[in-house]
This record gives sequence, structure tokens and C-alpha cells, in this order.
Amino acid sequence: MLFFLAVVTIMTVTFVFVYCAGGEENNERVKFLEGYGWRVDKNAVDEADVIIPKPFDRVYESYNETQKRAGLDLTPYMGMRGKRYTYIVTNYPCDAGEVRANVICINGECVAGDIMTVSARGFMHSLLYDDAKE
Repeated sequence: MLFFLAVVTIMTVTFVFVYCAGGEENNERVKFLEGYGWRVDKNAVDEADVIIPKPFDRVYESYNETQKRAGLDLTPYMGMRGKRYTYIVTNYPCDAGEVRANVICINGECVAGDIMTVSARGFMHSLLYDDAKE
């Protein structure tokens, strides 16, 4: 019986730790987006592993220029693995269909992101809120 209680206690503590730690990281990503003026649903709708290439190809060169526009730079993260989290944007300033915010995190730190849509007339721009008005 004592062994059973010990196992249950360890499992409970582990679950609470994982749940709370994951929730805190999610809150940091949401705050990161809010810092650029975006409101998003509080939970990511998608997440995927990413590798920042080293060296950048033409696509990543262009993507990094978008990052620099928002005061970010992926150059220090070349060759590193991370995660991309996708959120639904709830305050896009014009009717553009479903708009999403992507955040790229490396070692738990938000290092890049973009605003995009997958509609027929899709777009992608920096995290700067003013870029949505252009």
C-alpha cells in the first residue's frame, strides 16, 4: 500500500509540474504576441518541430528579413532545433479570413514569428501590427 501511495504521489507531482510548466511557456508565447499588439486564442492550434537552416537558403533569407523588420533576427539560431506554435488571431484589423500567428521558440525562448493566412489570397508579414494595415 505504501508503495502504491508513493507511485501515485510521484505521478501526481509529475503531472502537475508538466502541466504548469507547459502552461507558463504558453503564457509567455501569448505575451510575446501581445507585445506586438496581437490578441490570440489562448491555446495554440498547432505546433511543429523546426530546424533553422545553416546556412540560410533563399526562403530563410527572405523570412529573416521579415523578422528583422520586427526587431528579431534568426542568424544567431542557425542550425538549431526549435518549435513553431500557431495561434488564431482575434483582432486582425481587416477582414482577411482566418488569420494565424506563428511563434518560433528555441530552448523555450520566443525568437521569431509571423502573421499569416492560408486563404486563397494568402499573405504573410512580420509581427508588427502596423504591417497589417498596409
